[in-house]
Amino acid sequence: MRCLYHALLIVALVAACSSPSTSNGSGVNAGADAKSDTKTSDASGSDAATAPDGTDDAVGLTDGAADSADIAGFFDDDVQDTVDTGVAFNPDAACNAIAAQGKASPVSLLFVLDYSWSMCMDPSAPLSQLNCAVDPTKAKWSILVAAMKAAVPMLPDDSYSGMVYYPDVTDSNTVCKVASAPHVPLAATGPAGSPQRAQLISALPALLTDNSPVASTPTGDALGAMYSYYAKTPESDLPGAGRYVILITDGKPTCASSAANSAANILAAVKAANAASPPVHTFVVGVPGSESARTTLSQAAKAGGTAPANCSDTGPNYCHFDMTAYPTPADLATHLAAALGAIQGQAIGCDYKIPPNPKGGSTDYTYVNVRYTPGNGGAPQDLIYDPTCAGAGWYFDDAANPQHILICAASCTTMKADASAKLDVLFGCPRQEK
Repeated sequence: MRCLYHALLIVALVAACSSPSTSNGSGVNAGADAKSDTKTSDASGSDAATAPDGTDDAVGLTDGAADSADIAGFFDDDVQDTVDTGVAFNPDAACNAIAAQGKASPVSLLFVLDYSWSMCMDPSAPLSQLNCAVDPTKAKWSILVAAMKAAVPMLPDDSYSGMVYYPDVTDSNTVCKVASAPHVPLAATGPAGSPQRAQLISALPALLTDNSPVASTPTGDALGAMYSYYAKTPESDLPGAGRYVILITDGKPTCASSAANSAANILAAVKAANAASPPVHTFVVGVPGSESARTTLSQAAKAGGTAPANCSDTGPNYCHFDMTAYPTPADLATHLAAALGAIQGQAIGCDYKIPPNPKGGSTDYTYVNVRYTPGNGGAPQDLIYDPTCAGAGWYFDDAANPQHILICAASCTTMKADASAKLDVLFGCPRQEK
């Protein structure tokens, strides 16, 4: 299962966090014998004792009292007794904690599809052969449409989705024109058979032919238009959703008339979108024909915040989804479908909305940690805060105003392969950083 469905996100909101030298008033280290009827842990993970006066020192709850009301669906004061046993906090601090069940974030996925004339070619044809595929079903565009037909039914009901293709060709004078808004505007995907799902497929244009206008590749213009569209989309239209662009292209931009299509300007736009508030992350897929653009596409994936750990701009382990090694139509179809599945899994499964503080007030995000517990009973693993995602770890969607916790690709891959994985977000102890 995707970790969207199986990873249990537990948020531990602390009432106190003191150094190991702090006592509990009776000369006993607070980390080893904190007085509370909530579950707490010292550095070895042992539970704290219950206060003799029958009160909860951490949150002021009385033993035997009715559960406090849920707060926005995130908090129930009896959750702690069943889910956070054994959670060990930073060994340099002892924390009395309340556990609250978190919710994985919905996502918005905006597909940006290269509809340049070369997409009518057979992927196995030499680049010097400027003719459309003899068998239309073997054209790159036909293979992409088939992959979209397989991917759309897999989108979660609570996601948001949209689609644009570029250029927006109507005649030979508009070979570099792009749409200012998606051909299928971002909207709730909805259940199976929904109008939005149907439109994502029906709005895909027909395959270009040898008699069609030789549509160019204004990738920079198309990305800029979609980043602008996202920027104009209020949070109320995509409540709590992570924002993603999925770019699929078969080559480097060919519309030199616009400065936006230079490699440097494309990378700057992708980086700016990733740093925006809210950020827009960009996945990149390069199908056959993009061989000469692999370095730029790889750099774009890194700038877009979606690159896997230990990838390289110069290969062979590129930072984007490089499909150029699969030139036959059958192989491209198989691997393109797999790439779209992996993208959905990464975007959907490893993005968590930060729950509100059950105690109210603000949160110091420098006192947030993330822990992954394997489902096989293995030892919990503290993930390091690493905005560069150079390896296993996590980061905030926006360092200045965090709304989401994003799990780096290396850690995300591990957790998604673990059907019983548990993810805990621990509030109240100094953040463990790279």
